[in-house]
Amino acid sequence: MKYILTALLIALSVGVQAQNKITYPERAENLRFGGEVELLYDVTPEGNVSNIRILKVHPNYLFDREVKRQMSDWTFPAKNPKKDVPLKIVFKPN
Repeated sequence: MKYILTALLIALSVGVQAQNKITYPERAENLRFGGEVELLYDVTPEGNVSNIRILKVHPNYLFDREVKRQMSDWTFPAKNPKKDVPLKIVFKPN
């Protein structure tokens, strides 16, 4: 059974492009777990995500690694660097 990811993406002062999304991690889906991740990240002058820092995650070790992996592929418009952009992602099983 597939789960629907409800992600509350609160990215202050940075517009998230359509391709910048987080999918429900397979392990969490298989275990039927929900949870949340709060983090900060930077956007480089080239538009890449860098310096992803997990501030809070629940449950521990279930979502953090996969969220960081997926976010490393995100891109933003170039020449608009940002520091310490907050993001909260909530995973809710359907």
